[in-house]
Amino acid sequence: MITVVFWISGVFLLLQVVLLTYLSFSKQKVIRKDNEVEQVYHRVLNPYLAYLSGEGDQEPDLPSNEETRISVIEKLLSGYVSNIKSTGDEKRLKHTAEKHLSEYYRDILNKGSWAERVNALYYIEDFRMDLLQSEVKRHFHSLKERDEEYRQSLRVLASFGEKALIQLLKSDDTFSTGFIKELLRRLPADLLEELKKEKDIPVFFQIGMISYFGETGYYEHLPYVEHHITHSEKEVRLKALAALCQYRYISSADKLAPFLTSELWEERMYGARLSGILQLTRYSTTLMKLAGDSKWWVRFAACEALKQMPDGEILLTFAAEGHEDLYARDMARQLQTLKTGVSR
Repeated sequence: MITVVFWISGVFLLLQVVLLTYLSFSKQKVIRKDNEVEQVYHRVLNPYLAYLSGEGDQEPDLPSNEETRISVIEKLLSGYVSNIKSTGDEKRLKHTAEKHLSEYYRDILNKGSWAERVNALYYIEDFRMDLLQSEVKRHFHSLKERDEEYRQSLRVLASFGEKALIQLLKSDDTFSTGFIKELLRRLPADLLEELKKEKDIPVFFQIGMISYFGETGYYEHLPYVEHHITHSEKEVRLKALAALCQYRYISSADKLAPFLTSELWEERMYGARLSGILQLTRYSTTLMKLAGDSKWWVRFAACEALKQMPDGEILLTFAAEGHEDLYARDMARQLQTLKTGVSR
């Protein structure tokens, strides 16, 4: 019995020694590879940057070993991406990436691990490798899980201006507003214009578009945003009003009147806020009434708007001292001492 125990213990000890030896050799192999990549990277860094920037005509020699060469190229191009200053720089980056990495990334998308595929998708986008657009599209349609690989595939397709993306974006209601804005940020201008002309865009996507337009502030999208303040869906109207506050614009002051008297407190709030931002003195009396609104946010927006008027201090003093509503007087007094900017 004791002999059996010793044998079993010996076997376990031997297995542990073998495992530790294997791990040690594996670690040493990784360290040697990393050191080799670092040495080559530092050796070719300056001449390769000169080549990428157009200062040199001859591409520096790279290692013949594929694994090392790919690691060095990825490291070089990743550092160069943030320093691109012209279309010429971008073209050289794209050409170099496609020359050295296209076949490798094709293989990765077909046979690589999940982590390798996601990593390749990020590089494909960063290096503008639209040569692989059809491969990425095919890969995307093969995915079953809606995880980071799925999302990054969509980001890549958006950055390459994939036209089929429009129909997909319209049909998938699982996208968050934040992710929709990520995709819109990547779409080429012509595809974004096509998207604006679509007639059957779902509410969730309209909200994402309007939110994105308000945040970026590009005036070519302003008519689209303003058009949606009369949308049948409350959330779309509110997002459009919020975006107009960011734009600091409305084409006609008359369009604000219905919101200042709306049954929805959110619309009254945004109506008051935009009136103040635009200093629409014609609504001063209405804002004075809204200072006594039943909702705190409306009272705050109304008093803030009064303060932003040309005679704002006088209006706010009147509200603080003479308003018939106790809550309005209290809010006006708070705004007298509070330094407020333009609410977003």
